[in-house]
Amino acid sequence: MIDPNPSLPDDAPIQVVSARTLFPDDHGLHRKLASLARLSTGRLLLTFAQTEGGGRLESSVTLTHSDDDGASWSKPRAVYGQPGWTCINMGGLVPFSDDFIRLIVGRVKIDFSLGGDEPFSDWYTGFMDSRDGGQTWTEPGEEIKLFPLWTEVYGQSNPHPLSDGRFMLAAMGTMGRDEQWHAGVSFCDPARDFALTPPVIIANDPERNYSDIDAVRLDDGRFLAVVREHNVKKSVFAHSRDEGKTWTPIRYTGFSGSNVKLQRLRSGAVICIYRDEDPDMRGVSVSLTEDGGESWKRVGQLYSAPRDADHVPNLLCGYPDAVYTDDANLLAVLHTYPDAHDNMYLHQFHLRDVS
Repeated sequence: MIDPNPSLPDDAPIQVVSARTLFPDDHGLHRKLASLARLSTGRLLLTFAQTEGGGRLESSVTLTHSDDDGASWSKPRAVYGQPGWTCINMGGLVPFSDDFIRLIVGRVKIDFSLGGDEPFSDWYTGFMDSRDGGQTWTEPGEEIKLFPLWTEVYGQSNPHPLSDGRFMLAAMGTMGRDEQWHAGVSFCDPARDFALTPPVIIANDPERNYSDIDAVRLDDGRFLAVVREHNVKKSVFAHSRDEGKTWTPIRYTGFSGSNVKLQRLRSGAVICIYRDEDPDMRGVSVSLTEDGGESWKRVGQLYSAPRDADHVPNLLCGYPDAVYTDDANLLAVLHTYPDAHDNMYLHQFHLRDVS
């Protein structure tokens, strides 16, 4: 089993109170692609993909809950699966309110002969809704197609409430099969059944690929977005002063991150938690900005992996998520690379905001 091994310095704005492996007694499994949400009651919801090990590609999206800030979790139960498909979160939990939670899920067919970062020969992205705090869910509905081919409503901090009553959600997609990845935001209106609008693009280039986006509102009211860049492996950022309608030109953050999660701290500083694409820093790293994204500094890692980790599609670590459990404490999750026995684990961290 891979045990948690966080390494944050004493002067980091977040400190690790405790760390553990979730559901450690079941072996021969891949558990990955987690998504967290916290209800006003204090209940935490956690979804993740559970894949049989040994190279098998069939998986289901499972759900568990905690009523004690992650000290214990209910037995995970499958809420979405299709025989013969790799079923995963395609954005995960989007809690508009306690009475309306959307779970964005999908399924893919993986064909490694296609090569590339995303060797998918077929896919679907849809959503399931819960009106009772995650106890029951509707069947997946009509396919979400914000882009010509692939669409993923990926943004671990979704949704973002706006001043006019609408919501903004980060999203990404492609113009072709694993080609011309675009990242941006879409909007939905409760008065219009939460239908998503065509996306406002933040990052795109015919010769480059941009995906894995997250956004956060800054203390001054602006939005900050951070996006993965595939080719040179350097993340980029942009700002919006008008609640997502327009965005500044992208600039490099200085770190190489995928599957980004942005979290504003009590001080107004923002941390970005991400799978580190620096080969010398395999694992999940944390970078900090205290000036709204203009400059960043690495502050440590939540998960340090061997340099020779199996860094290939379907076996990549990361996809971190985090939520506040009270004014000063956060709960974070991520998944590991496979161990020697082909197991991938979920790690959970209780963090304290000392910013």
